[in-house]
Amino acid sequence: MRLLRALIRTLVVLAILASSAGAIPVDPEGAVPPARTPAPRTPDPLCEQSYANDAPRGGPRIHFGVGPRLAGETGSGNATPLVPENVRRRDAALRTLRGKKPFTVRLNRLFESDGARGIARFRAMARHYAALGLDVELQVRYHPADSDNGNLAAWLAFVRKVVAAFGPIRHVTALQITNEVNLTFSRNTSDGYYRRALPALIQGVIAAKRAAAERGYDQLRIGFNFAWGFGGHADADFWNAIGRAGPVFRRSLDWVGMDFYPGTYTPPAAAVRSYADAFREGLAQVRECYMPKGRLGRGFPLRIEETGWPTGPGRSEATQARVLRAFVSTADAYRGTYHVSDFRWFGLRDNNSEGPDFQSYFGLLRDDYSPKPAFAVYRSLVARYGASR
Repeated sequence: MRLLRALIRTLVVLAILASSAGAIPVDPEGAVPPARTPAPRTPDPLCEQSYANDAPRGGPRIHFGVGPRLAGETGSGNATPLVPENVRRRDAALRTLRGKKPFTVRLNRLFESDGARGIARFRAMARHYAALGLDVELQVRYHPADSDNGNLAAWLAFVRKVVAAFGPIRHVTALQITNEVNLTFSRNTSDGYYRRALPALIQGVIAAKRAAAERGYDQLRIGFNFAWGFGGHADADFWNAIGRAGPVFRRSLDWVGMDFYPGTYTPPAAAVRSYADAFREGLAQVRECYMPKGRLGRGFPLRIEETGWPTGPGRSEATQARVLRAFVSTADAYRGTYHVSDFRWFGLRDNNSEGPDFQSYFGLLRDDYSPKPAFAVYRSLVARYGASR
């Protein structure tokens, strides 16, 4: 049914384009290239038009990275068994990807509910990666215990403890406060499932920035992320609320991240006409429609926090390599147009290369650390396009 809806939408886009010079609907399948995409019309309260009519423009080079930890599955928890990590082979792979460029590992899933033990475990990880010369970005999850669900005082205390614990590690350069608050249906992967998640984001950003400034941890950049592609009133309402958060929040915020997976979640792979155009469509919509609702200017840093294309049943490794190249090349070509500062691939290694569905296969490596074709592609693109320190 999702595929049928996507195909119908594509046909509608093409029909409108053929009959009118006016704006066209949002084009997540990448059916219409920029040269044939007319300018959007305002107002567009739900961001329902295509904004991908911009020319590519260069800018500062992108900082690349990867998520080295295993992925979470949509729902209430991970159901597929995880193949244990091999630290030596994992670290060797990270050094290969880095080459001679700065490279960031994004450590996901530090839950508030894990408390002091979680902080200690992640601090050991951060120190380990810092010793390898890698930068570290930490995903600080508002994922409370049931007894603390909606307890913002407990959450803000946790945020301040995180800053105190990780700020002294100079290679820890960024904190992502909360995860995908605009999504409400998956408690394992998205903090929007929990009560008072939006205030947790806003107040958490302010608390993190204030704590970092008080302690002199000026290398810490504070941000939040947004799961793209679900649209409608919920996403517009989310960004309008960000816009109402006030000047203290905006002064505390250093970057915005977006998570999007063309060909995996939305739109489905069978509906995508061009992966490069689909990727550009998401960038343009966030930069030119959603972020202005949040009162974040055109030059405000935009990070690709999560993007990927899993292999697995019915999904080939050759296609993953082709999609990765399209995503990275598009981000690089439009880095000045949309002020893209960072790009993180999700993720390094499969959870389980015999798993039942795609959620186990996001890696550039199989679960035995043998490389898929996309691994060499990403390594070459980081070397070619990556920023210098």
